[in-house]
Amino acid sequence: MITQEKMVERRKHKRFRVQEGVYALLKNNSSKLGQIENISRGGLAFSYIVDGEQMHEAFKVDIFISKIGYCLKDVPSKKISDLHLDNRLPFSTFSIRQARIQFNELNHSQLSQLDNLMRDYSTGE
Repeated sequence: MITQEKMVERRKHKRFRVQEGVYALLKNNSSKLGQIENISRGGLAFSYIVDGEQMHEAFKVDIFISKIGYCLKDVPSKKISDLHLDNRLPFSTFSIRQARIQFNELNHSQLSQLDNLMRDYSTGE
């Protein structure tokens, strides 16, 4: 007999899907740039093309929207996971990964900007 255990939601904040064109840039010794898939007050998930370098455990991230020039800079963050994704493009030679990151201490200005971004550029939970 197989028992099903109830999954416990550990997230403290609601996640929001974002519109296309919202990007994350991880900054450390090597940079990673990718499309944000979802975001919350606690962190975000984004996809990026593999460049051969490993993601560091701690870094700063810039969140930006290219079409309007919006940029939330230097958000202290840490890696939660970095997973390989199946490439949806047939015959493609590059690999795609999804990184999930957690924000560390954000200042009042960063929290306000993040709230505005989620309000104005999310497409729902």
